[in-house]
Parts: sequence; structure tokens; C-alpha cells
Amino acid sequence: MQVKLIQGKEVRDIADIVGSVTLENSVDSLGSSLNFTVARNFYDSGFKVVETIKCGDLIEFVNTKRVFFGIIVDIETTKFTKSIKCLDFYFYLNKNKVIKQFNGLNASAAILQLLKSIGVKTGNFEKISTAITKIYKNKTVAEIIKDILKQVNDELGKKYILEVEGDTFNLSLYKKIQAKAKYNNFTGGITITESIVDMKNSILVISNDQEEVSIYYNAKDEDSIKKYGKLQEIIEVDPDKDDISKVRNIANVKLKELNKVLTNATIEVIGTDELRAGRILEVINEEFGLNGSYLIKNCSHTFPKGHHIASLELEVI
Repeated sequence: MQVKLIQGKEVRDIADIVGSVTLENSVDSLGSSLNFTVARNFYDSGFKVVETIKCGDLIEFVNTKRVFFGIIVDIETTKFTKSIKCLDFYFYLNKNKVIKQFNGLNASAAILQLLKSIGVKTGNFEKISTAITKIYKNKTVAEIIKDILKQVNDELGKKYILEVEGDTFNLSLYKKIQAKAKYNNFTGGITITESIVDMKNSILVISNDQEEVSIYYNAKDEDSIKKYGKLQEIIEVDPDKDDISKVRNIANVKLKELNKVLTNATIEVIGTDELRAGRILEVINEEFGLNGSYLIKNCSHTFPKGHHIASLELEVI
């Protein structure tokens, strides 16, 4: 394990003075965070480097390969330790608010424009044809991109993901990457939750015209409504939306996504670098009825005494 402190052109591995390390990522929050402690002794020259660590320094975390690269955003200092919080470069997307208007610009060009407006690097970008026509006021770049990709998913039924590699952002079609873990002998407990709180079995697509409401299409599951009661979601689209096939697709995609009992599982496994949010894990455990493919929604890695433990929140797909 290496924890590289990068201060300008100077790079030092400070792993020998690093204590607890936690690496976390989530499909909802966007980006990853790294938290660790370093030992501190103000009067010992062997710990001199600790006093030089400042907010804005860069940290690279390597565990067989680089699994995190980001910026120090918080430091808490006590007599014997410094607790340090780092965020990857999604930090800039989450902390920059902008005013932006798009008039029919395709989604990929709109996202590129947003990223360039805050000075971050871009790499490989998939071309997405969905036209974006909307005014965004007082929204973060991350919030706007999330909304754009939601519009894309609603229209095309395809999920795209904006990922950061080092300090460079790439936009690609979401792929179900298979991850592996030693889950037959769990290191910790298992918790299963089932809920219909967020279920929707009726999707109503209407115009977003402020003066007149037009209902374009209603997709619903009568069997689900009979069993659980009616649970309706409303989606607003442009009033000139005259392509009924697109409207029908928007409704059916959303119905398929939301018309289900949401089942989550929380487990602990022996950690590997490939376990991260957004990937798919095969799990079999008869006692808790786990048998199939699960999306890793949240992932937290810890490294106690040279070991590697991953705590995973999984969702049935």
C-alpha cells in the first residue's frame, strides 16, 4: 500500500505514518472520498513531513494499482494525529454553481461545455443525440449533468456515466462490469431490506406547458396496482413532443425502472480493488435468499492491520 503526498513537483510516500484508511464511493453521490489519519509528533524530526500537509495538496492511493487520486479538502489536527479527508476531482463538479441555457444542444456537447466552463480536463466522450433545451439557474455542474443524463435515459432508455480517471473526465455508455469477491464466507453480517416506498406502477407523461396541461401517455401495470394500490409518477416533457413512440418509450422505461419491490442487501466481504460502486456482483447465500446479480450501490473499503475489508450495499437488478 502506498499513500503518495504530492506537493507541486515533490512526491513522497507517507504510508509508514498513515493509520486507518477508508475509501468510499457511491452511485448516488458521484465521486469517491478517501479518509485517513497520520501520526503526529511536533517535536520529532521524523514526523516533519506531517506539518507540511495542507489543504489543496494532492493524494494518490495505490493498493496493487492506483485506486484513488484527489485533493485534500479537510484536515483536523490534534496533539498526536491529523485526520485528513480527500475527494476526487468530482469535487469541482459538486462545488461549482453556474447559470446555463441550452437550446437544442446535444447532450454530450452540453456536458463538454459545462466541464470546460470550470476548467477540468476531458477525455473520451460518447456522442449522445438527445437535444437539451433548458435553463439552469443556481445549480451545480454535477446537478446539471445528472439532470441531462436523466433526460437521455428517459428518451433513449440508455444509461451513460461520467467517470473521472485521475484528473480527466470520460463519458461512456454504462456497462455492467462484473466484479468478484470472496462472499461464501462473509467477514461480517448480512442485512436484507425490502421496500415499496419508492415503487411506481403508473407513469403519466404530460406537457410541461405552464398554461395548459396535456396528457400524452400513461404506462401502468394493472397487476401491480391491484396488489399494491396505485402509485403514480408524473413526467413532464416539452409541449411540442409529437413523437408518440418517444413518449411511449419514456413512460415504459420509467415504469420498468420503478415498478418493483426495492431489495437491498448490506454485506462485508474480503476486499479487492475491483469492488466499487456501479459494478455488478454475483452473490449466492441460501439463508438470506441471495441468488443472482446485484448492483453495488455503495462501497466502503477499510484496511485494518494489513487486511482489506469491503462493506457493500447491494441492490437487486
